[in-house]
Amino acid sequence: MGVLQNLRLWENNVTQINEYGEKVTTKVPRRMPPNPWRILRLLSAKSYGYFFIGIAAWTADGYDFNSVNLVTTQLSAKYGASLPQITLSITLTLLFRPLGAMLLGMASDMWGRKWPLAINMWILAVLQIGTAYANTYAAFIGVRALFGIAMGGIWGLAAAMAMENMPTEARGLFSGILQQGYSIGYLLAAVVNITAVPNTSEGYKAIFHVGAGFSALVGLIQIFVPESNIFVDGGDEPRVSQAVRIRMFVKDLRLVCKQYWRMFLYCILLCTAFNWMSHGAQDMYSTYMKLGKGFNNTDASRATIVGQVGAVVGGTICGYYSQFLGRRLTVVLACCFGLAIIPLWSLPTAWGPLAAGNFFLQSAVNGAWGVMPVLLNEYAPPQFRGAFPGTVYQIGNMISAPAAEIQTHAATAWIKDGRPNYGQVMTITLCIVFGLVAVITACGQERLGSHFELVKRAGAEENIVREMAEMGMGKEDLGGAKHVEVVGDKV
Repeated sequence: MGVLQNLRLWENNVTQINEYGEKVTTKVPRRMPPNPWRILRLLSAKSYGYFFIGIAAWTADGYDFNSVNLVTTQLSAKYGASLPQITLSITLTLLFRPLGAMLLGMASDMWGRKWPLAINMWILAVLQIGTAYANTYAAFIGVRALFGIAMGGIWGLAAAMAMENMPTEARGLFSGILQQGYSIGYLLAAVVNITAVPNTSEGYKAIFHVGAGFSALVGLIQIFVPESNIFVDGGDEPRVSQAVRIRMFVKDLRLVCKQYWRMFLYCILLCTAFNWMSHGAQDMYSTYMKLGKGFNNTDASRATIVGQVGAVVGGTICGYYSQFLGRRLTVVLACCFGLAIIPLWSLPTAWGPLAAGNFFLQSAVNGAWGVMPVLLNEYAPPQFRGAFPGTVYQIGNMISAPAAEIQTHAATAWIKDGRPNYGQVMTITLCIVFGLVAVITACGQERLGSHFELVKRAGAEENIVREMAEMGMGKEDLGGAKHVEVVGDKV
């Protein structure tokens, strides 16, 4: 890894899995990706089905998480708790996500994407109802902690299902679109906050009712989507007992841990910086507009909607051009643009310029994020794309968990013109994290166009043999992998 792998404009120095399933490093000239409309035609109906369920699940996640962010003041009044106490629920949700990512990711790598994702969505629906009707502050905090475990499993499974079932040429564009599911969810939550929350007898609970119904619906639709292609047994794949499959899975996992531990740590660092960037710009934005700039709930939510529209636009554009610029250079350019926009985002006092600043700043934040689904799938051990991307992403979330709470404490302790100084605090945060994201990303590898879908599912014997060969181990060391039970007429 290193900056010198290059960020040059005329070519990419790429380490990838080629079309023969071999890991190679080669220079790849930059070529403009096909016209977006042509890319849309590359996908089959089945590929669109996988992508749809992936973005729908991630949209539900974005809605569910940001529901609390949009009604912090109402929750504070309900429980008689301070804003920092309410934002503790955001911190706890982020802290518990890695556990869900690891458990659900392992389950999906072992048994497939379909049922782990569907069951997880139904659990989320139940916990949304629990959030709405928690009678005490302690119960509310407990439900949100459990919510974090359930939410942790969404992103890794959604990204893996979407990315592994589409052509490599389309992954940049669809990665950018997929990641915007979070922003679309945030946007939908803001719309519900404007329309339903003030106009129903349920008040703030309405935002959680809608989220519960949305999550349950996604889980229901998942039943009708086929299992991901790599988990559909081919005619040449041996059928083995469950006990043997588990032993092979564990052996594969151990070998991958020996090979990828450095990449694992690097991706945690990368995801920590990325999550600080998004949480620093988004979690307290509604509160910043209300308490820092003096706008009412409706105007704050409208500015949030404008920002999330910008996020969708920026993420889609950057995802598309990452096929030309490479994943890393795209992120670096998005961060530079974000730094340039910060004054427009924080200095004005009128709603219009602030909303415009939020549009462009969120387009930069999510422009960088638009690369992340495909980038982490390219960095991951190819047979553990359910567990690896989701786990490093959510550990990064966990480390950045105090972002909202830190910003709230700092702003409330730094009064300016009689108001908490959210603008200054959030500006300082973003200046730091945009720089960190650019530097850390530049120090990674370029793996543009990697054919990770060609690698067999976790626990396949050919994976284990290949990994041992790469580590200089002989096939005689295969051990348990040779103890395959006979089922029917296959070994």
